Amino acid sequence: MNDLIYRGIIIKQSNYGDAHRMLTIFTETDGIIKAVRYGIRGKKTSNAAAFQVFCYGDFHLRPSRGDIMTAVGADMIDAFYPVSEDIAKLSLISYLADITYALLGEMNPDSRILAMFLNAVYAAAYRNEMTDKIKAAYELKLMCAAGFMPDVGACGECGADAEYFSPDRGCMVCSLHRRAGDVAISADAAAVMKYLTVCPDKRMLAFNINNDACLSLLSDAAEKYVAAQSDREFNSLKYYKSMKKA
Repeated sequence: MNDLIYRGIIIKQSNYGDAHRMLTIFTETDGIIKAVRYGIRGKKTSNAAAFQVFCYGDFHLRPSRGDIMTAVGADMIDAFYPVSEDIAKLSLISYLADITYALLGEMNPDSRILAMFLNAVYAAAYRNEMTDKIKAAYELKLMCAAGFMPDVGACGECGADAEYFSPDRGCMVCSLHRRAGDVAISADAAAVMKYLTVCPDKRMLAFNINNDACLSLLSDAAEKYVAAQSDREFNSLKYYKSMKKA
């Protein structure tokens, strides 16, 4: 059987058996797929660097029984080494990979989300961007791409001026219609949220935040929106926050 070539990025890896590694690869053509690289944890494994988490390249995969393929080779395009060398950046991209997997699942091709994910990884590796800015931008753009665009304007219940964001309802709300779990949002943070819902994906980081308080409000609203709409919490988010403070 001929090997197949998939261009993509490894978003997860885990040990498999005594010397193998299970890879989760976000590909251009087939979405998120899984493959095993046999013997990669051995001492004489060739091309091991191309099979590390967040390596981007062309992966040579061999079909096998079931949904899990066998990785037989790879041509690396970029390893994004600055991400793996910084624990805060590494934990951030691990969280972004988790929410991507949670919302997209396996075998669901989505070139738009893949491009946004690569944009976030590239920004973390090579651009002087705050990690919380990358996090919030990707969270909100991912939600829009997944069909959960928030309504960022007047109160979604009555049309009055809004001072809170409701993660459960996905809209802005006024103090009268505020419920438990809704989060305060400043006018500046709300303006950035609105920008992110309409801007081209390639421009998702082309905004300025002038103070830490505004970024904190934006980041809090975005992560709680992801958690509410995906109906789950992410341990990788907790780990990112702990590493950011370290």
